[in-house]
Amino acid sequence: MSLALTAELRTEISNTRQCARDAKIFQRLSALLWLNDGMTQDQVADHLGVTSRQVRKWVRLFREQGLEALCTLNYLGGQQKLTDEQVGQLKDQIQAGAFHTTKQVRHWLQETFGVGYTRGGVTDLLHRLGASHHKVTGFFWKADLVEQQEFLDRYACDPVGPTIRRYFVDACHPVWGVELLFCCWLLVGQRFHVGVGSGRHRLNILGAYCPEDHEYLDLRLTRDNINGEQFVNLLRLLRASHPETTRFLLYLDNARYYNKAVVKEWLARHPEFELKHLPAYSPNLNLIERLWKYLRKRAFSCWQQTFEAMQAAVSETLDHLEDCHADLDTLMTEDFHLIDPAQFPECQPGMRLAC
Repeated sequence: MSLALTAELRTEISNTRQCARDAKIFQRLSALLWLNDGMTQDQVADHLGVTSRQVRKWVRLFREQGLEALCTLNYLGGQQKLTDEQVGQLKDQIQAGAFHTTKQVRHWLQETFGVGYTRGGVTDLLHRLGASHHKVTGFFWKADLVEQQEFLDRYACDPVGPTIRRYFVDACHPVWGVELLFCCWLLVGQRFHVGVGSGRHRLNILGAYCPEDHEYLDLRLTRDNINGEQFVNLLRLLRASHPETTRFLLYLDNARYYNKAVVKEWLARHPEFELKHLPAYSPNLNLIERLWKYLRKRAFSCWQQTFEAMQAAVSETLDHLEDCHADLDTLMTEDFHLIDPAQFPECQPGMRLAC
């Protein structure tokens, strides 16, 4: 089957194809041009991945009704099973965290509206509604939003300069053999085993992170616990690392060892250090908490068969943060998220929410 086209018509078809945004229209117009170039009907069908019969239909439509009809797609798709009101109710349930699985969504649609969906159909429906499956976000419901906002207001007014250093301080306690369970892609039906230990070996880390230049300093202890004496050792490390600094501002939580007598005595002799305590139940305001989360994701994504191997994995991350700028530049920003418990929906009867 050949197709004769005038030069003017061919130019029009070519220009229309160039502007076509729908792949189906692009296919139809390509078929006309290739037939005009001398390709056979079977060759065109093979190039487009369609049947020869489909190519004949396109040519017949073009000859009988013209180019505009060929570029008009009359397929309307499947009929929507849910009304707009029902879709709105489904979205409300999704926003309330009512569904943990697509099976629960299918059951709810059947029980509430008498509408049946396949498992794949429910998944497609959820994607069309803009829903995704991911972990819920925990929050400390005892946190005081007013106190958190007041802290951020004070933080924004704290001085910054060449002789002033600001650090977020916190402790982290990775436990060997416990924090090794992680997610990864596996073949269908495959099980991948990692060893877990007794949880008796713990690495205690007391770290300080500077938001201005992303400097990180820490103490790592394998036998001793974090206490007032160790906190003083961290202060000495900061002072020795920056002897020219005239003022250190440290943002930290309300752990008891920060208020020990040995700490108070050392601070009295070194007034350049000032401790600024975060509001209670406010880890979201401590920037270094994000670094701990990053450490766990990066260092504990494989099985360390010994405690020493876990220590090495921690050091590989914390001692080479300069190699992680692509991740940390977006993670370690001074963009603090305030969580207001009053904004979270209450559990409704019959709903399985993570409260």
